[in-house]
Amino acid sequence: MSRASDLCDRFDYPEELATLLDDVARLAVEMLDPLAGIVLTPSISSGDFLWRSTESGVEFLSDIDGFVFCDAASDSIGRFRAALVDLCVGRGGPVFEIDLSFNSIAKLSRMPETFQMVETHLAGFELLGEGLLEKFPTVFEPGASRQALLLNLWKPLGAQDADEWAQNAARLLLDIPLLATSEAGICRSGHRQRAEWFLADRSGRFGSSEILHNAVEAALAARLSPPGEAELLHGFIVPALGDLLSRLDGKGKMPQTPDAALVERLTAWLPRRPFRRRLGELRTCLRRRTRVADDIAWLGQRKEAIGGAALWGMLQIAYANRPLQHETAGLIGLYARQAPLDPHREDFVERAGDQYRGGFFELYPKRAR
Repeated sequence: MSRASDLCDRFDYPEELATLLDDVARLAVEMLDPLAGIVLTPSISSGDFLWRSTESGVEFLSDIDGFVFCDAASDSIGRFRAALVDLCVGRGGPVFEIDLSFNSIAKLSRMPETFQMVETHLAGFELLGEGLLEKFPTVFEPGASRQALLLNLWKPLGAQDADEWAQNAARLLLDIPLLATSEAGICRSGHRQRAEWFLADRSGRFGSSEILHNAVEAALAARLSPPGEAELLHGFIVPALGDLLSRLDGKGKMPQTPDAALVERLTAWLPRRPFRRRLGELRTCLRRRTRVADDIAWLGQRKEAIGGAALWGMLQIAYANRPLQHETAGLIGLYARQAPLDPHREDFVERAGDQYRGGFFELYPKRAR
C-alpha cells in the first residue's frame, strides 16, 4: 500500500521515517474516502529531508510536505489533520510538522502552472495512488515564482523564537537560487541542489552578485545544520533581498520607504490574475464588507504587490533599523482592508504583523488551516 520504504531506501532515510509515513498512509486510507492518493513534495522527495540521532532516538528536523487528493467530507479531513498533529508529538523539534495540502480529486486536472508544481512533477513521490505525478504540469509561469517570493517575505517576521527565525530566514534566502533558475525558465529540483548550482555558477545577473552568493552560502549551511547562525543570517535579510528584488526587474535599488510607486513596480512583474482568483477576492469582499468605494478600489489592485511592499517596509524596520513609517502602516491597512495603525505606538510591529496575517488568511483561507 504505502511506498514509504521505497522512498527511505532511495535516500537512506531512517527506518523511523518510513514508519511515520506508513502511519500517515494508513490513517488516510482509514479516514479519507474517496481518496486518490498522497504526493510528497521536495524537499523530502528529493533527498533533502534532515534528521539527527539523539540519545532518545531519531529526531526529525525537516517538515513533511505534500498533497492529499480526496473528496472526503470536511469533518473527516478535520479528524485526519488532528491525527497528523498527534503523530508529530515526540518525533521532531518544536516546529516539526506534517504539512499536507488537501485538494479535491478534480484539482488534479487543473494544477497551477508554477515552479513548485513542475518541481513536484519532476521530483515528487507518490506515497499512495497511481499516476498522480503525470497530471502535474510540465511548464511554469516565472511570474508565479516572483509572486511567491513576495508572500514569503513574511517568513522571518512570523517566527515565534530564535531557532524558528533562523530556519525561516534560511528558507527565504534560499528563494534566491529558486528565482535564479525560475527566471532562466529551468526547473531545478530541491533546495540543496539549487543552492549548490547557484554557488558554483557565478554568471548571470544573479550569480555575479557577491551579496547574493554569501547569503545563499549562509542559508544553505543553516538548512543543512539547523537552526543556523541567526546573527549571520540577520545581516543578509535586507541587503540580499533588496539586491535580488532590484535585479528581478533591473529598475534600480529598492526604496527604503515603501510607497505607491513601489506597489506599481511590483505589480508590473506579477502574473495575470486568473478568473478564479478574481472571483475569490470578490467573495472576500462580500464576506466582510467595508466602504463600497474602498472595496471596489481594493478589488482592482494586486494584493500581492501591496502586501509585498508593506512587508518590505516591515523588514526595513525589523532588520535595517529604519524608523517606523506611515507608508508601511498605510499599505498594511490597505492590504488588510482595515484602518492604518499608528506607527509611533510601541507595539506597532506586533500589531502590524497581526493585521497583515489577518489580511493574508482572508485572501487565502486554506492557508489558515
